[in-house]
Amino acid sequence: MAKIYNFDNNNRSNQLAIKADRALAKLAANGDRRAFRCIVDDNKQRMFTVARSVVDDASLAEDVVQEAFIKAYRALPEFKGQARLSTWLHRITYLTAIDTKRQRTRHLRLATDSVEEDKIIDEGPGARADRTLESSQLQTQIHEALAGLSEFEQIVFTLRHMQNFKLREIAQVLDRSEGTIKNILFRAIRKMRDQLAGTQEALQEMGRC
Repeated sequence: MAKIYNFDNNNRSNQLAIKADRALAKLAANGDRRAFRCIVDDNKQRMFTVARSVVDDASLAEDVVQEAFIKAYRALPEFKGQARLSTWLHRITYLTAIDTKRQRTRHLRLATDSVEEDKIIDEGPGARADRTLESSQLQTQIHEALAGLSEFEQIVFTLRHMQNFKLREIAQVLDRSEGTIKNILFRAIRKMRDQLAGTQEALQEMGRC
C-alpha cells in the first residue's frame, strides 16, 4: 500500500522550480528589471565558474559573463522552460566562453607573429606573483598534466574536481549525456595519473567521480 503513495520528490521539486523559472523569465522578458536582477544575482557566480573553466583569465571570464547575460536577456522570450533557467544560462556562458577563447587565441597568434623578431621580456609584479603561486612542485606538475588533456577534458575535469559541479550539471551545461561526461572524466583522470606517477597520492580524492 505504501508504494501507491511513493513519488519522486526530487523530480517534483525540479518541476516546481522550472515553473518558477519560467514565470521569472517571462517577467524579465516583459521588462521587469527586478526580475532580471534576481536572475543575475542568483546565477552570476556559477556562470563565472563556468566561464573560468574555459578561459584562463579572471577578468576575461567576467567579460564572458557580462556578454552571456546580454545574450540571455535578448533571448529570454525564447526560453521555454524545458530545463532549469540556470542550466540555460550556463549553456549560454559556456558557448560564449568557447567563442571568446577562440577569438583571443586568434588575436594572440597574430600579435605574436607581428613581434616575433623583437621579443622583449618584461616581468612585472603580476608575473612575479604568478611565478610565486606556481613555485610548488606539485602545482607545477598538475598544471603540466592538465595541459596534456584535450580542451574538452580540461573543462570537464575543472568543473568536476576544482569547481565541484555535479556530473548531471556538467552534462547539461556541455550538452552531453551523463554517461559521456563520466567517460571523459575517467579518461582525463587516467591521463593525469599517468603523468603524475610520482604524486598519485595527491590525486586520491580526485579519483572519486
